[in-house]
Amino acid sequence: MNYSPIQHITLAKGLLAYRQAGTGLPLLLIHGWRCSSRHWQGTLDYLADAREVYAIDLPGHGETPPWGDPITTTLLAREALEFADRLGLERFDLVGHSFGSAVAVGVAALVPTRVRRLVLTSLGTARNVVERATLTQAHQQMDLALSFWRPLLALSRDGHALWKPWIEWAANDPVISRAVAGAFVEHLPEDETAIRDGVVEFFSTDPLSALEVAITAGSPEFFPALTKVLSPVLLVTGDQDPLMPVSAVEAIAERLADCRLACLDRCGHLPMIEQPDTYHRLVREFLLNGE
Repeated sequence: MNYSPIQHITLAKGLLAYRQAGTGLPLLLIHGWRCSSRHWQGTLDYLADAREVYAIDLPGHGETPPWGDPITTTLLAREALEFADRLGLERFDLVGHSFGSAVAVGVAALVPTRVRRLVLTSLGTARNVVERATLTQAHQQMDLALSFWRPLLALSRDGHALWKPWIEWAANDPVISRAVAGAFVEHLPEDETAIRDGVVEFFSTDPLSALEVAITAGSPEFFPALTKVLSPVLLVTGDQDPLMPVSAVEAIAERLADCRLACLDRCGHLPMIEQPDTYHRLVREFLLNGE
């Protein structure tokens, strides 16, 4: 697969890497946990004729180095907005995947009138009061524990780079890479290079950043943010998603004022890679609707 070249911009919190393609109305893509802008390459290619597409690498993911401040959904939403401001993107469409969808909700909650249309991919939430209370309690306990371990984990960052040759060696073995990728998808793509690149990205993610993202994903701030979203929303999910069951996605749909839900048959957690034609057709139709 040919990837769009990496570009860099310096924001208030640090360096941010991104890929860009196309012309037209601006579109911002935000990837999920332990992923990167590479996962959006098919989306960049598919929408480049209709949108000026930007795919960012979150801190500690892809080509963006870790930042000093602890990662939270609110922090990332503000930094995504700063990215848009620096590039002069006054009003834009927004597409997120998994945790990136939660960040996208945060952006839409901060500046409701600037997000024209919002696509949330593979994102679910607590389905009832008990699940919500359990999620909030788990988030608080893990966040407290991380406050003690964060300094030690930060010191280990340089050592993590030493694992890169071993990660690449393991990812080059189709048996290993397919076993890792198969935990998240229902159907693996035929492109072995794409599978390998995804596995390398997964294990190359900065461990502290990945842990912070995993913890902040359960933040109680997410629920009130949903009520502040004003733009039309397309929810896309796979009926075989091992991480976000359809009922958890439907729980989000119930909290959004203007929402359409699309469920892809025999699809796992990565619709843009597992069923790229169907996924990108749905996204394109939704984004271009009303133009």
